[in-house]
Amino acid sequence: MSTADALRGLRTRRAQAGFSILEALIVTFIVATITLVIERTVSSLTDTERLMRAIRNTADRGQQASYRLRDVVSSSRKIFGNDTVGNAYLGKIGFGALPLLTGSRLPKIDELNPLGPDTAGDPRTGNVLLFVRQADPVPAKAVAASKKMRLIDTYRIVCVYLSQSTKTVVAGGPPALDLVEWRSDAFPSYAQIQAMTVSAEKKSAVADLYNRFGFDYLWDFTQPVASAFYAIDGIGNIASTPTAVTSIPEDLNVSKRGRFVAGNMAVARTDATSFPRASVFTVDAPATWSPHGFECKICGTSGSRKVWMRLTVEQQASKGRVPAQQTTVVATARDV
Repeated sequence: MSTADALRGLRTRRAQAGFSILEALIVTFIVATITLVIERTVSSLTDTERLMRAIRNTADRGQQASYRLRDVVSSSRKIFGNDTVGNAYLGKIGFGALPLLTGSRLPKIDELNPLGPDTAGDPRTGNVLLFVRQADPVPAKAVAASKKMRLIDTYRIVCVYLSQSTKTVVAGGPPALDLVEWRSDAFPSYAQIQAMTVSAEKKSAVADLYNRFGFDYLWDFTQPVASAFYAIDGIGNIASTPTAVTSIPEDLNVSKRGRFVAGNMAVARTDATSFPRASVFTVDAPATWSPHGFECKICGTSGSRKVWMRLTVEQQASKGRVPAQQTTVVATARDV
């Protein structure tokens, strides 16, 4: 037998015998290593993509809400602060299914100082905004026979506040906070109705407001809540004395309910160790009071107030990473 035949026979026997255990182990190790590298690369790319998506979402949604809030506040007619009148109105708000976060407060209006951090011992920053905004005017019949109409101005109370939901957005965290834009029913202007000089037209307009549009009260928003609402009836009578309303109802058709939790985001709770979550103007001790992601302050004289608002939102990303985005806006508000 030649040497070539001997080698050919040896190769044939090896081929028939298959791989050795050592060879199989080496191949398995190589395949496992490649698989692990690929899995970790894909996992890392997925985590990075989730993180970037969360950053984009918090930036987009936070800025969108802040800019809208700035526009809404800029069109307000009156802003309430943390005083007897403001707190009385706040106490009449019918929050319903989205209650006000415990410990929330209105900002104190500072007419003397420019925007800036609070002075120690004199907290003025809040995390609730309460203001009056003009709604659509109502065409009331002043003279039915000639079809003479009077456009009657109407107004709403708007309250922007934090509410704690039952949903948890951040893994292992507390229940999520949401930002709510509550709007009351519209109320016709008491001052405009009283300014009508023809009593018959006034009576007709009031009757039309009651019968056709369903209004029960006229409102003088320049007065405290206990002396601001006047009852009307179907024949055009206006109560001679104001009515002490027990609650100011919400108009569910126009209220903006929670803005973030439905989209798996939340208003970020105050955290002094995290820059976007730390308070800016608040000097209260965290154990005493915190704005929890919605910080606001009001300064300036009546007729031209500056309303400073800072909103911080967060979203769960991956591997315990929770990016937060803070947006600061300033609105100029008319306050009559």
